[in-house]
Amino acid sequence: MSVFKYSVIATALTLATSSYAANSTQTSYENIADSAVWQSKSASLLIASLEDDGVAVYNDKGMEIQRIDSEPALGVDVRYELQSDSGKSVDVAAIGLPDSDAIGLYAVDANSAQPLKEVGRIKLNFKPEGVCLIKNVTTGTVSVIGYSESGLVAQFKLMYNDNQVTSLFNIEGKASPVRELQVGGELSGCVSDDVNGKLYVLEQDLGIWSYGNDPENVTERQLVNVVEPLGSLKELENIDIINHAGGKATLVVADEGNGFFLFDSQTHKQLASFNIEGVEEAKLVSVGKNELWIGNTEADEPMYQSVNFDELSEIVGYKVANTVPPKEMKVEGIRIVKASAETQPVNKSGDAADDPAFWLNVNNPDQSLIIATNKKKGLMAYRLNGEEVQFLKAGKPNNIDIRQNLIDSKGNNVDLAAASNRELNTIALYTITEGDEPIKVLPAKGKNVHQEGPELVSQVGEVYGLCMGQSTEGTPYVYVNGKNGIVEQWKITLNNGYATGEMVRRVSVPTQPEGCVVDDKTQTLYVGEEDNAIWQFDARENGSTEAKLFAKVDGKQITDDVEGLSLYQNGQDNLLIASSQGSHSYAVFDLNQNGKFAYSFAVIGDDSIGVDGASETDGIHAVATPLGSQYPDGIFIAQDGFNVDKEYHSVNQNFKIVDWRSIAK
Repeated sequence: MSVFKYSVIATALTLATSSYAANSTQTSYENIADSAVWQSKSASLLIASLEDDGVAVYNDKGMEIQRIDSEPALGVDVRYELQSDSGKSVDVAAIGLPDSDAIGLYAVDANSAQPLKEVGRIKLNFKPEGVCLIKNVTTGTVSVIGYSESGLVAQFKLMYNDNQVTSLFNIEGKASPVRELQVGGELSGCVSDDVNGKLYVLEQDLGIWSYGNDPENVTERQLVNVVEPLGSLKELENIDIINHAGGKATLVVADEGNGFFLFDSQTHKQLASFNIEGVEEAKLVSVGKNELWIGNTEADEPMYQSVNFDELSEIVGYKVANTVPPKEMKVEGIRIVKASAETQPVNKSGDAADDPAFWLNVNNPDQSLIIATNKKKGLMAYRLNGEEVQFLKAGKPNNIDIRQNLIDSKGNNVDLAAASNRELNTIALYTITEGDEPIKVLPAKGKNVHQEGPELVSQVGEVYGLCMGQSTEGTPYVYVNGKNGIVEQWKITLNNGYATGEMVRRVSVPTQPEGCVVDDKTQTLYVGEEDNAIWQFDARENGSTEAKLFAKVDGKQITDDVEGLSLYQNGQDNLLIASSQGSHSYAVFDLNQNGKFAYSFAVIGDDSIGVDGASETDGIHAVATPLGSQYPDGIFIAQDGFNVDKEYHSVNQNFKIVDWRSIAK
């Protein structure tokens, strides 16, 4: 054992020093390169890459119990319970193998005399400088990242079958990445915050980058902190993460020039920094079961030494604890369902697809249509297999909704659609019919009509969300909201070939809303205030304008933004569904039980049919009507904010279709 000291050097914290007994690895190697800790409730293993000396595995007493010296090793990471199709699982260690231009994949078995057993390799187009593993705690999928010193990052989705771990995607026998990033300059480390869906990459002489960690999540990268003089960092070497209860996490960063840093993974706020006496250069750090393992690279005999969390907590002034064992990191209570189909991508890049609605073909339900918005360009009609039937240039429509079997002044049946047009700040009206061009403009006439188009002019600051309702007498209404929180209610009168509209009431929520839906049976309007809550109102034009709280955005059932709202009502089930955009899931409330939260579900991809999942969803729509043999219980439709093709190449946004039976069961 050795004894050394560390001192806090963070702003706003009292300077202090403390000595403690440090556990140490019992063997020394000239070039310790990286490490990761595998842990269970009863044991832990420190797995260290040693450059030319290969790999060493230590038990929790620091004793070396395995050595693999067949080739050099750079970088190591660990993840738990990669599942096979047969229900088996394996804990995986990934190790960079620079002489082979590969990532070595090893099964971890702490009960074996030789805990690491190679079970696969992924060939790269570069020499790996380091690796990190990612687990989607919602779906259970695992992927591995290798990065080059020059800034290239490649991510591969893993599969486990026949006791082998391989890349899920391969082209002509070679592993195919699901995502590639060109970060920039020289890279020196990476780590995934699995619970919060973030990937952190160290650009050694610039700063810490934050990305989305899923290949579908192409969230714009952010700088967490940068080098001096703009930031507090100097020369970044290594990074790991401490997971806490409630989805919180702390980044631990080794900075050769300025010591060790702690950052909040959610806010990116610097929490503390500290130096360790006896450790000349802060180069290597790994999070263990109850301690940090520090790589003392400049010691006469280079080794790993541990820093106890309790002692560190006392010095930095707040609780530092690995309170969530890695195997227990998961999102509880979320049903996982596979997408059944998807629409063709919209014809504009970026954030374009937004809101779906549904038109029922009464005579041939399986020939029904999805009517959806491209908020940069117009409206689309899709068949249930996702094939686009029509594109109609229509300004900048944001949200859309439909009411069918309405009666106009001549006694004709009309299927009416309404959309919020942000280009003119208007409500645009359409009819939906069978045929090759099902969406047709229904001109508005009379007062309140925009001079540049036959659309109804709204008085909200900027039209945004929209939904439709129908009174018990059959009168159609349009509810359009603005970013200022105002919701206008418009009464629509249908005439032969045109419509008129009258704004009859306003209600409001405190801040920006978007999604809304009307339950015609109970005459209730539900409005989603994006950052705060779902509210309910009397939907009648002469009803109360009082807002009643339905559900809070609480970070558990709903994570902001609350976006699309929809109803699933089949005579037995009576459900309100909300898009919880921040958690890439959908919260379901049982209206038969006074709006009690029922469950959440997430939509994942089905690689066997080349369809990806849905993430960061805006608009949604649920259909309870039987739609033929393929969808006898209806469907759920969700906008996909990050769409990829079957080879995981980023493509324009689209809409995912889910068989409701997958959700119900």
